Amino acid sequence: MMDIVTSLCVDDTTTPDSLYPQLLDVSASKRRRIYWQCTAVFFATSVRCNPEARHILYTNDQEAATWDGTDFRAFLTGLGVITKTLAFESFRPPEHFVTEFRNAFYKLDVLKALSQPYAGSHSLLLDSDCVWTRPDPKLVRLVQSDTLLLLDAEPESLPDTKIHGLSRRDMGDLYRELDPEYPVAVPLHFGGEIIGGSRERLAEVANQLTATWQQIVREYPSAPPRFRNKRNIFDGDEYMTSFVCNRLPRPWTDASPFIRRIWTTYQNTNVRAADARLTLWHLPNEKTQGIPVLSRLVVKPSSQFWKLPPTDLADYLGSYLGVPHPVWRPRRLLTLATKLPRLLLIAKRLLFRPAPAT
Repeated sequence: MMDIVTSLCVDDTTTPDSLYPQLLDVSASKRRRIYWQCTAVFFATSVRCNPEARHILYTNDQEAATWDGTDFRAFLTGLGVITKTLAFESFRPPEHFVTEFRNAFYKLDVLKALSQPYAGSHSLLLDSDCVWTRPDPKLVRLVQSDTLLLLDAEPESLPDTKIHGLSRRDMGDLYRELDPEYPVAVPLHFGGEIIGGSRERLAEVANQLTATWQQIVREYPSAPPRFRNKRNIFDGDEYMTSFVCNRLPRPWTDASPFIRRIWTTYQNTNVRAADARLTLWHLPNEKTQGIPVLSRLVVKPSSQFWKLPPTDLADYLGSYLGVPHPVWRPRRLLTLATKLPRLLLIAKRLLFRPAPAT
């Protein structure tokens, strides 16, 4: 049996401020609700597409998760999801380091748990803002094989292609600073949204992460190591996992045929027609758009979501999530309508801003 896993980490009173670039104007309490909505949609789509798998949620959130009459914990239990409480401690960035998406490092704690002897034999760990669009026996067989499943997040980038001011060669320069014998001059940038494989293969990654983490914290006690563009290695979990995964001695398999990071914003979209045929969509900026709308539908047993055959889910989900083009469908308009009050409030503040004192 394959375990399909995601994580939900919330900020607590002991967690220092972190930057959430996709959720800049969202409070901690609203972020918590958003992540529970993502988790509900993630598991609902996975249960529809993978009824034989075991589904597990790891979280450090121990509070009630009820909004608008929906108990999200009870909903997940009803789906058969096992919820496990796990503290955020092993891979928590140092308190004095300002970092982006601090809670993303919680996935590394989960990865460590999945590599322990008490865990399942094979696991697929995904971000909660992913959705399953169809059953895929080929992907299941791959996870249950002896390979390690990773995602080349920038497959079209050249060694010196700057993405957010950082090239893969720049990454390699810092990695060799951390390890003078680092074996790859131009490392790949592995996405943090997916990793899968046997308990033993996941342990290879987790053990190296532990050793690397301890080394960096020990050798850089006051300030984190930085890339050329001034970002630091704790600005998201992907820099750390890429450091480790590029030097693994055993082969890995690219998850690109199954999943892609899709940006559906209208100003900077990268949606492709071929995305409709992917098994998984990773939709970072749908956390505040289509996913909340879908969460209100999947918790209703009578909704169309539960009536459609799993093979027809892609078109249904895409009509809310903007995949593929065109995004201006009736259901997509419903998604946008949920944002209208917030947009009107912003416009009101801009139009009726008081004049400065003279």
